Amino acid sequence: MTPEKWEKVTELFHSALDLDASDRSAFIERECGGDTELRQEVESLLAANTYAGDFIEEPAAQVAALADGGTPVPAGSMIAHYRIEKSIGRGGMGEVYLALDTRLNRQVALKKLPDLYASDPAFLRRFRNEAQAAATLNHPNVATIYSVETFEEKPFITMEYVDGKTLDAATPASGLDIRKFLEYFIQLAGALQHAHEKGITHRDLKPGNIMITSGGVPKILDFGLAQSSGAALSNTQYSASITAPGQVIGTPSYMSPEQAEGKDVDHRSDIFSFGVVMYESLTGLRPFTGDSHAEMVSNLLKTEPVPIREIRPEVPSLIVRLVDRCLIKRRRDRLQQMQEARTILAEARAVLKAGTSTLSLGRRLYGEARSANPLWRVAVVSAIVLASFVAWYFFPRDVQPPIYFENISIRSLSQSHNVVFAQISPDGRSVAYNLIETNQDRSLWIRLIDDRNALLLVPPQPHQYWGGLTISDDSSQVFFVTAGATSRYGTLYRVSSLGGPVRKLVDTVNDLGSLSADGKRILYVRYGEPTSVLTANSEDGGDERPIVSFPEGIILRDPQFSPDGNFVYFIKMERKDGVEYWSLNHVDVRSGAQAVVIPDQRERIAEIAFVGTSNALIMNAADPITNATQLFYVSLPDGKLTRVTNDLNSYFGVSVDRAGTQIVSAQRYFEKRLWTGDAGDTVKMQPIAADLNAYLNVDWTPDGRVVFDAVENNRPHIWIAAEDGSGLLQLTPNGSDDEDPAVSKDGRYIVFTSSRNGHKQVWRMNIDGRNQTWLAQVEGVTSDPRISHDGAYVTFVWDRDGRRTLGKVPIEGGNVEEMQLFGDSHWTVSPDGSRVAYTVWNDRENISQVAIRRLDSDKPDMILDLSPYFILKWRPDGTGLVYRDRRSVESAHATIMEWK
Repeated sequence: MTPEKWEKVTELFHSALDLDASDRSAFIERECGGDTELRQEVESLLAANTYAGDFIEEPAAQVAALADGGTPVPAGSMIAHYRIEKSIGRGGMGEVYLALDTRLNRQVALKKLPDLYASDPAFLRRFRNEAQAAATLNHPNVATIYSVETFEEKPFITMEYVDGKTLDAATPASGLDIRKFLEYFIQLAGALQHAHEKGITHRDLKPGNIMITSGGVPKILDFGLAQSSGAALSNTQYSASITAPGQVIGTPSYMSPEQAEGKDVDHRSDIFSFGVVMYESLTGLRPFTGDSHAEMVSNLLKTEPVPIREIRPEVPSLIVRLVDRCLIKRRRDRLQQMQEARTILAEARAVLKAGTSTLSLGRRLYGEARSANPLWRVAVVSAIVLASFVAWYFFPRDVQPPIYFENISIRSLSQSHNVVFAQISPDGRSVAYNLIETNQDRSLWIRLIDDRNALLLVPPQPHQYWGGLTISDDSSQVFFVTAGATSRYGTLYRVSSLGGPVRKLVDTVNDLGSLSADGKRILYVRYGEPTSVLTANSEDGGDERPIVSFPEGIILRDPQFSPDGNFVYFIKMERKDGVEYWSLNHVDVRSGAQAVVIPDQRERIAEIAFVGTSNALIMNAADPITNATQLFYVSLPDGKLTRVTNDLNSYFGVSVDRAGTQIVSAQRYFEKRLWTGDAGDTVKMQPIAADLNAYLNVDWTPDGRVVFDAVENNRPHIWIAAEDGSGLLQLTPNGSDDEDPAVSKDGRYIVFTSSRNGHKQVWRMNIDGRNQTWLAQVEGVTSDPRISHDGAYVTFVWDRDGRRTLGKVPIEGGNVEEMQLFGDSHWTVSPDGSRVAYTVWNDRENISQVAIRRLDSDKPDMILDLSPYFILKWRPDGTGLVYRDRRSVESAHATIMEWK
């Protein structure tokens, strides 16, 4: 029977199934007319359907094979030099046996066409296509093809024998365990990614075609319906399509909408099927069902599946969103690449292993501080406002929540727009705060809440204030930490709230904590080996004692005594594979026992403050949606969060008075503009894209356009515009954070950093935003991409396995090479590609400097007494460096300097 006739048989069979049994005979008589062979085949399929169960489980060709497959090959028979041991399955493209290869003495799976189709050209072509497609692949999660041979002029395939269960047989009725699900599907996603990169679309992905070995390794089988691009099989005679236009091929329960409609398909059809298989493996149910083929297809095309969370609430939200993205009906809106699915699944597994709540895996990374970038930050303007949350009866005095949000009133205490830290006194009458002066120095002030007049406590100095402020219980002393611009450590001081001399307490301090209830001890943090929370006498800084310690590299913030003095609460940040995870913890002061209050999360936790003497905290932390820092109420000991603020501002620092009725925080927003013009006449420079907040980086195209990152709706995206701001175009999508653009010298590409895989990764796109591609396909965090002088490759900073190195990848994509990282933070290659300038730390002088060496040398030619801040780049002619000196300018208002 010809393939065309089989298509007609299948069509009539599907139509007949949609009818009541009493109406089928008349329908078949009318449609088949005098074609006896056609009528017999349709009737035999209907009979086979009754025998085999629900037809939508298998393609029509498979049902036909079951009905007319011929006599099975008995055990002990020889096919060439293979001895048949037993039958292990039948499918639409053949019968499969376990056999022994008597030459190599190994077990193989031997697949042969049913005798009925062994001489049919179309089935022979599909049979060979399976071998050609699978043999193109070399992946541990794809069953290996050993050979294609003939016996008695009939073809057969030998392949790896997979001893195990099919995925559906291995899946419990309630769905797979989440960890096992991730273990299987990370590997399966990698296998499909490999197939798609080779130009192979499987087209029949389903649990029955996935075997789980006895060792727990998933393997994809049965490429009999695979579609191969010309590139994949260009050297074979089988590279053309094996299906006719409009032909529906595959297993209906797992088809994509375009596949069910007989349209041309590509790798995105496999992505939809992958989503169906994930859905079923998580819930034990199929997303699209029906009592007939027509009903099932109708549901597939017109309805949405029951949400996974309604069936199984504990499934992590990131996995739910991945499945939902795979199951989008319109393929251009669907997840586009299997590599993205694999990355998301791998991220979910990593966080699950780390003990992080996977219910919030979709949250975006909020860093301790943006990594310094040597490219020109053109203009930065900051505005900071001190705000007081006056919350009488906000927290009932002797009871825990509910919180009466309707009783909150908010008022601004300052219009100066230059407040950094603010701290309310325990008696609730005063606020201490430090300011950025007009010359960029910092000063410390105190004022009564109800009095606009303020008292200067510490005159302006060219220092920074670290770690907030602390006020003694009697409101008589203000504690603070200051440090120089290039210092690794600050110094802890105290000063009377009435003014007077400043007294030094402790050197080598990195962050400031609270005072004990009796006011005799003060907490602080020191980084190094180890990183520790310590306590000392608040009077003179003596009698230093460690409270809790961690290895170097762990960040500790804002330690606070509990009201009863028995515990110290602290914020902890730990990098895992380059990704920052924040947690709230406490330690028992007497026993040293530690406990986690809020487990690892990707959002930054900035500061905490106890609510009077209650068992609760106010926490300043990043919002997972807007990335703005907001205030949250934390009940203890369960760590339950209740939101206090909900706006698009950011709040910096937090303090609460003794009564627990007033909260003070610095309310911040930033305005940053991108300016262009003649560098020799900066007065005439003009801002471009004035309605956007410039973010981090800017670069030029060869034809004079500007490529830059800017914030829209609290998320950074990459934009392109003419020098005067006309033709403004957003290049990257709204759904991800995209930053750090760099343009290739030939103007073809933009490389950038994107968080769309769950954390920062280096990507590449065409200059017009098309073909956005994950460039550095490695585990860990990759950032700060730079294009080489010749435009051939991209270098980037690579954080993984607790190490920070330099990565190198061809700009067209390919293998990633690991190299030694230049310097501590900033580095820039000369225009001719021969030299590199980079920052180094001088331990003896305790300062940052710049080294210059040739790229082919390991030792610097010179050390320059420069301390760059954000900006370090070569002059266009390579004769000098342009930089911003950290020691002379500390603010965001850049002063650019030059070295020749």
